Amino acid sequence: MGMTKFVLKRPITAVLAVLCLLVFGLSSVLSAKMELTPEMNFPMLLVTTTYAGASPEDVNDLVTKPIEESVGTLSGIKNVQSSSQQNLSIVYMEYNYGTDMNKAYNDLKKKMDSVDLPKDVEKPSIMEFNINEMPSMTLSVNDPSQSNLYNYVSDKIVPELEKIPSVASVNISGGEEGYVRVTLSPEKMKQYHLNMDSISQAIKAADFTYPAGSTGVGKRDLSVSTGVEVKTVESLKKVPVVISQGKTIYMEDIADISETNQKKKAIGRYNGEDTITLSISKQQKNSAVDVSRSVTKTITSLKSEYPNLDIVVVDDNSEQIISALNSVKNTMIMAVIISMVIIFLFFGDIKASLIVGSSIPVSILVSLIMMSAMGFSLNVITMSSIVLGVGMMVDNSIVVLESCFRSQKGTGFREYLSAALEGTGVVMQSILGGTLTTCVVFIPLAFLQGMTGQLFKPLGYTIVFCMLASFVSAITVVPLCYSRFCPVERQNSPMGGIVKALQNGYRKIVGKLLKRRALVMILSVLLLFSSFLFATKLGFELMPSVDQGTVSVTAKMKPGLKIEEADQVLKKLEAIVTSEPDLKSYMVSYGSGELSFAGGTSGSLTAYLKSDRTLTTDQVVNKWKKLMGQIPDCNVTVKSTSSVSQTGGGGGNDFEVILQSAQLDHLKNTSDQMVAELSSRPEMIKVHSDLENAAPVIKVSVDPIKAAAEGVAPSTVGGMLNGMLSGVKATTMDVDGQNVDVRVEYPEGTYDTLEKVEGVTVPNSTGGSVALTDIASIGYEDSPTAINRKNKQYQVTITGSFTDVVKTKKDKAAAIKELDSKVVSKYLNERVSRAKNSEDESMQEELGNLVKAILIAAFLIFIVMAAQFESPKFSLMVMTTIPFSLIGSFACLLAADVAISMPSLLGFLMLIGTVVNAGILYVDTVNQYRATMDKNTSLIEAGATRLRPILMTTLTTIVSMVPMALGIGRNTETMQGLALVNVGGLTASTILSLLMLPVYYSLMSGKVDKTQLPD
Repeated sequence: MGMTKFVLKRPITAVLAVLCLLVFGLSSVLSAKMELTPEMNFPMLLVTTTYAGASPEDVNDLVTKPIEESVGTLSGIKNVQSSSQQNLSIVYMEYNYGTDMNKAYNDLKKKMDSVDLPKDVEKPSIMEFNINEMPSMTLSVNDPSQSNLYNYVSDKIVPELEKIPSVASVNISGGEEGYVRVTLSPEKMKQYHLNMDSISQAIKAADFTYPAGSTGVGKRDLSVSTGVEVKTVESLKKVPVVISQGKTIYMEDIADISETNQKKKAIGRYNGEDTITLSISKQQKNSAVDVSRSVTKTITSLKSEYPNLDIVVVDDNSEQIISALNSVKNTMIMAVIISMVIIFLFFGDIKASLIVGSSIPVSILVSLIMMSAMGFSLNVITMSSIVLGVGMMVDNSIVVLESCFRSQKGTGFREYLSAALEGTGVVMQSILGGTLTTCVVFIPLAFLQGMTGQLFKPLGYTIVFCMLASFVSAITVVPLCYSRFCPVERQNSPMGGIVKALQNGYRKIVGKLLKRRALVMILSVLLLFSSFLFATKLGFELMPSVDQGTVSVTAKMKPGLKIEEADQVLKKLEAIVTSEPDLKSYMVSYGSGELSFAGGTSGSLTAYLKSDRTLTTDQVVNKWKKLMGQIPDCNVTVKSTSSVSQTGGGGGNDFEVILQSAQLDHLKNTSDQMVAELSSRPEMIKVHSDLENAAPVIKVSVDPIKAAAEGVAPSTVGGMLNGMLSGVKATTMDVDGQNVDVRVEYPEGTYDTLEKVEGVTVPNSTGGSVALTDIASIGYEDSPTAINRKNKQYQVTITGSFTDVVKTKKDKAAAIKELDSKVVSKYLNERVSRAKNSEDESMQEELGNLVKAILIAAFLIFIVMAAQFESPKFSLMVMTTIPFSLIGSFACLLAADVAISMPSLLGFLMLIGTVVNAGILYVDTVNQYRATMDKNTSLIEAGATRLRPILMTTLTTIVSMVPMALGIGRNTETMQGLALVNVGGLTASTILSLLMLPVYYSLMSGKVDKTQLPD
């Protein structure tokens, strides 16, 4: 009451305070960082190690296992996953949330510095997984006037983009990099007894700069530098090479030197045209909107400098962000207007509507200021929380204004002032209790650390800011405006007659229910069971997918497939995509060198659909899956993608099973048998295992004893063969202002068959040579594409697609159940078990954490209400309304075909804090009425009296959420589940609590005198 008295006495001070809120609130909006979702940090580190020429088995035994053993002693690690592939080891550490990742990085680095690996293995590289570093813009670059587009883009375009302060990195892919090729003559090399290493060293020796100190020249000390520079192809031809007996020849005598492009290793196309792709990542402190604005300016500048340059923005996250935030803003405006209309319909006075509505901008401004102070960005989650809070912001103001009207005893200024003070005091305890119950439910959310905590903590804080601000506004701004503007309650308001009819009907119904308490209790139990029946029909997902019109197609190529053949596969995919009427644009990439746990080489096609498309993204996905599933030489996965959920959406593989074992042989045999049986079933096609054999590899096994006898180090053989087959980089040189590599190679086809490899001779320590076949065995060997492990257990993933026999979701669920019981289960034993995929594990963990938070929130609400009523009995009674809200929540989710997910569970968390508000107001009113009325009359009149404010607060909250619940606007799918849970739950709980609370109250406080009840 002290705050209310203060503003009534000092109105100018109150107005100035609101003016300050306006200034600082607008300042917070203008300086806020705009993002699609809150920033998330996952405690993950990645160790990649290159072992040139090694098979997946060798990588697993010699590199991956030692690294796994080494990191096993580190603290805070939750899971260790690894993938051993040809030439490459990937070990991925997932830490517990709350781990100091700087310390974890340093500890891991120390372990990697001391791990015992073969000397030919490159030093392990440690990377931190940061989802916030994902590209915020993707550009397609072309310039017909350039002979070497890759080098041109790398040297001219990329540096200009990297100069932008908000840009963290620019990744280039596609195209063919230019280089200077030194093609050795095998005959001349043999004639002069030279090898590739000696040629490479000669080139390096001819191109060097070395500081030699300083010397005095006159009054100055000048630095002395010695060196030789090779700047042109012609100068490279004149590089001297020393042969036997001290004689010297020139490089041009033994090699053909020319500028050329590297052999095609990657494919990049945009809308069917060859292109270079640039992926731009933002600095942590900047938003995607900042990057987009700066990059757009730079593109304009580059185009004016290079007239033939063609740069197309393929994907720009800022467009999604601005569109999503505008959509949420429009939804918020709609919610405010709807709330104002509802208030007018009940009060019938425009001034009353404006007084209540004044709490909305005040609460929003306070929330924005607090969000800025907490470092929250403007994103879909925080903006949606303000939308969700709009209806609740006016709840306290409605209750206060309605109480002021009831306290009004005259039409003079003093009477309005007295009514404002008295009316606020009457309901102060009720609205404080309601505000606290709404706020305390978010306390457990503040302690969650996983994806749930990072994603939805800002939502909880924002709603708490809104509610606390609305409470302060209700006891200050509303009574001040009431006393100054003197609103008049219209008896003939649009809803006045309806409310009176409802009040009369309520008195009759409750009177009858109090006479049939046993029947009410039986109906309560039946309704409760029906809610759980609805729940069993709902699906589960971690995050709802958002229809952003982006489809991701991944084609895992048949092992060993030549790039020319892979290109033909990609063109078949492009033909299907380009036939889609809803297609806007698409991009193809292959061989970009991205790390993959699957191993092998995959091509990716990203399709962007029109905003006015006739089909949903998931419908397009299902359509393409059927068409692409028949393409040979690849395994195609099609799914929609969502940047809001940071996960794949609809699509993917129809069937997936993960097996694990401590023995790789057992696992491979079991997976091969299971793949064979699944492939034979009529409902399954495209069944694959990631332990399937890749293309045969030529295995050169050096005998260390024979090699030592001939004076050859085994490691020398591997390095020499690598140079013969792949060439070696000797140096770099400047060609026309562009830095290019100088590589020493043998002519194509020199060692392209097994017979030619067998004919290789190896230099020994005496200056002679020995045949490779004398010290090594050479032959073909099968090898898997990748060997995957998790927590030192080997794992294999088996995937497959369903035929047209399986059509609906129900058919799919039945087919999966049958395959699990009839096929998968019979292969499981003590040596081979089934494992969960990472997404299922994450979903279980995150949803489990939210359920715990809900239970803790319910306990906190009980404590708050028990303290308010000074009675655990009344607190428990009001909490009985919570289970009945589930009926409406589950029914709405089922009707909208929305699965239970993190947002919907968050909706339940929020719901238990709001559904009790009507009960608190009712019980508080009953307790007040019992001072002047008997218990029976109090039970009926309390509900009838508070029917209007309860209906108003409930309707404003529900109707303000309806646009979001209906999925109106872009990216509203993210919060649709939360809105549906609250709309359905509040509707059901309001109706049922008003009817059942009188019965519960009567049961908990003794018998009802039925003679005093109305007929």
